[in-house]
Amino acid sequence: MKRIITIVMTLAILMSAVSISSASPLSDTTVMSVVENESVTVRLEQFPDKETFYVYMGFRGSQGINGYLISKIATNDGGTFLAKFLIPEGLKNEDIIAIRFESMDSNVVWYNWFYNETAYSNPAPVSGTTYNNLKPGFPTFNLIKFVKGQSITVQTKYFPADERWAVFLNSGSGAKSNKGWIEVNGFDSSEGGVMTMTLGIPSSLQYAENIAVMFYNVDDGFRTYDLYLNQHYP
Repeated sequence: MKRIITIVMTLAILMSAVSISSASPLSDTTVMSVVENESVTVRLEQFPDKETFYVYMGFRGSQGINGYLISKIATNDGGTFLAKFLIPEGLKNEDIIAIRFESMDSNVVWYNWFYNETAYSNPAPVSGTTYNNLKPGFPTFNLIKFVKGQSITVQTKYFPADERWAVFLNSGSGAKSNKGWIEVNGFDSSEGGVMTMTLGIPSSLQYAENIAVMFYNVDDGFRTYDLYLNQHYP
């Protein structure tokens, strides 16, 4: 199944830091722990209620702008809570990573940075948390094999059970302009967890410099992305 759609989204970089640099005096972010090249756990403080935030990671000094879109969170009642985010493949082995939170509803932005090395802190516990409690991880995927101009094999992680997903490909430039996404696969996550699948690259993308991959949850609109060089791997 292949069809071209346009999905409106904002791409930027997510960065996290043990010392905070916030764009607002009322809301803030604190890095609670880091597992090198794997994940960062962040304490979000006094966030506004009933807003949706896209979360990005990127290179040092970028403030998360035009980075990897790694998650989406809805603040429901707002307040202070914990959230865990996986470090994307493209930022592994970076010394410093930026994390950014962009509201879709009010254009509010918070950003921070963190050292990509295993470390833990012991702050006061979070009280009154009603959502976004820590879980094993949010849905993501890793690159297993890339055949230049032909196919991409990926392996999913932390996918929930019994939900419907669509998989889209695009060029790197197309992803930034939010146009030209091509659906290449659709599936039910069945028992969830880890799944391996090979995605054929459409002819219109065979010579693109970069290929963007997006998994889209048909049931709730969650999206998880990554961007790969169009070259043989491994």
